[in-house]
Amino acid sequence: MGLEGTLRVFSLSDIFQVLGLQKKSGVLSVEGDEDSISVSFLGGQVVSAESSAKRLETRLGSLLVRAGRISEEDLQRVLEIQKETQQRLGFLLIRERLVSPEDLRDALRLQISRIVYAAFRWPDGRFRFSQDAPIDYDADHMSPVSTESVLMEAAQMLDEWPLIQKKVPSMRRVYKRAPGVENLHLVPTGSTLAGEGTLAVSKAEAEVWKWIDGRHSVQEILERAFVSDFDGYKAVGELIDRHLLVEGPAEPERIPEEEPAMREDSSREAPWAPPVRPGAARVARGGAPLLAWLILVGIAAGGALLVSRNPVNVFMKPRREARETGSFLKAVSLDRLVGIERAVRVFYDSTGRYPRSLDDLVANGILNESLVRDPWNRRYRYILRSEDGKFGLYGRNSAGEIDLDLSFDRSLAPVSDALIPTTRRAPEVIPGVQVIE
Repeated sequence: MGLEGTLRVFSLSDIFQVLGLQKKSGVLSVEGDEDSISVSFLGGQVVSAESSAKRLETRLGSLLVRAGRISEEDLQRVLEIQKETQQRLGFLLIRERLVSPEDLRDALRLQISRIVYAAFRWPDGRFRFSQDAPIDYDADHMSPVSTESVLMEAAQMLDEWPLIQKKVPSMRRVYKRAPGVENLHLVPTGSTLAGEGTLAVSKAEAEVWKWIDGRHSVQEILERAFVSDFDGYKAVGELIDRHLLVEGPAEPERIPEEEPAMREDSSREAPWAPPVRPGAARVARGGAPLLAWLILVGIAAGGALLVSRNPVNVFMKPRREARETGSFLKAVSLDRLVGIERAVRVFYDSTGRYPRSLDDLVANGILNESLVRDPWNRRYRYILRSEDGKFGLYGRNSAGEIDLDLSFDRSLAPVSDALIPTTRRAPEVIPGVQVIE
């Protein structure tokens, strides 16, 4: 099974849900503007992740050194042993009693979260899933992570990130401990170290507090704290809310280096004009060559769409690939229908009635408009059958026909306004199935 496409068509959430529901094993590769990552799945669960742009930073040993769990000298010594024995780094770290099994498991999971959750914020990119790629992970110390938990944490991150940014508007901000609490000892809730002069907080807050020194920026602290970037970022905001942190020195201004042509032309720009992109001045000077290039690019793009191997062109793929793409689209559609069903239940739980249309789910902020449409951008059918005590959801196949595999009925709650008889119904309304598009 080889699947490929763009994140503009299928979100990373869609892809993870499908791979989890179908319990797929293989490697998902995602290429963005700033990084390329690979995520390994085993039976629909995440077992490892790698980053090309941050390979050294996300490597297990570097992570443990930055977090202060081991020293650089100890890491180099164990790496020399690894060269001779070809054994896993995690096994050697535990054998040498440099880290505990719990710290190793946390570090392995932290590696995955920092790579995967960063990709969930990418606006675009290309993906490919291959079942033939080899899967390599530390099965002795890494517990597979369910896609469901990954998606729940990712959803929480995307929802709360803007709120946290209001408290911590820049990763370059520097904070210091508030006057009078510099020596306060923060410990995780339930810790045996709690006592006089201590404050019980979340694990992430206690970890971040250790690195607050009035010199390191939020970004530098997140690189050192032994928690995920999101949990660390959130912890900084919570410490600010507790009035335990105040702003330190002003963040330094870093003026990005510009190309000579950019500096040369930017002096002639009006004060309100947007910054000139590197090389923009050179392009502007050559109107005729630019037009010719645009024509050539247009021709090339049009020809590319006709190439059978182009992942955008589903219809000219080889039969086997077309079948796999069709199966993927169908799985995505089924997953969205399951999400709509959950949203209908949430709507009823919060309002005491069932939605009269899918517009109710969108208007109340339970679902985005894109999630009530199938992969072909057609709205799903929602049918509320009050007299039968049921509601139905129906999806269509690529040809636009109702697909029985994408159709199901669900019972209404035992007590709901849809089941309560009313005498106010207009006489001209015909009882029976009420179809609401």
